[in-house]
Amino acid sequence: MKTERITNFEKLVSKEKSGWLEKAKWRQENQAWLEKSALIALKILRAISDQGSSQKKLADKMEVSAQYINKIVKGSENLSLETISKLEIALGIQLIEVVGFSSSINYEIPESILPEISKSTETKKDLPVEDEVYSCATISYSLAA
Repeated sequence: MKTERITNFEKLVSKEKSGWLEKAKWRQENQAWLEKSALIALKILRAISDQGSSQKKLADKMEVSAQYINKIVKGSENLSLETISKLEIALGIQLIEVVGFSSSINYEIPESILPEISKSTETKKDLPVEDEVYSCATISYSLAA
């Protein structure tokens, strides 16, 4: 004879299998990129908050759906490099770093435009000699939490 508690419990239990074992195996097999995705998601959420923005505004800026941004910030989306780059541009932050890679670009400034630079540069009084080369900062990407 079934008690009232057992009857109520059986009403709550689904007859369909939950698939929890398959989901657990999938998470274990994909643990490496899921952890990185979660770190990226946290950094995105922090940037959105710091900028006083919203997921909807980010979606509009990236021309994607708000639902897609929501999937990203849940930390379970396998992001492409293209998507990561779009996120970095839209948020104005750095999300990943390619270890061991750096890039620098050197610009030679012709003597003919040095007077123009001196007019627009208020803080620097001493301009370099004509053969000096200016270089920009090294560009690097890092997975920062």
